[in-house]
Amino acid sequence: WEPTPERQAVTSELGDKLTEGIDMLPPDLRAAVVLRDVEGQSNAEAAEILEITVSSLKSRLHRARVLLRKYLADYVAVAG
Repeated sequence: WEPTPERQAVTSELGDKLTEGIDMLPPDLRAAVVLRDVEGQSNAEAAEILEITVSSLKSRLHRARVLLRKYLADYVAVAG
């Protein structure tokens, strides 16, 4: 299975929008998302790196993901 050129373009563009969205997050939320969702650290590892509790990390991740979802909503509706 090979994606069509159109699908590849949309996927690449979505990746660019996601990167823009992550860059727009406040630093504390951005760090949580990058450690957890980009680098693949566990909750415990990311919390330790950030010197916060796992509960605080989960809260930051939730807030960051909500903001990213809102940021990407219009793009996904148009591109989808």
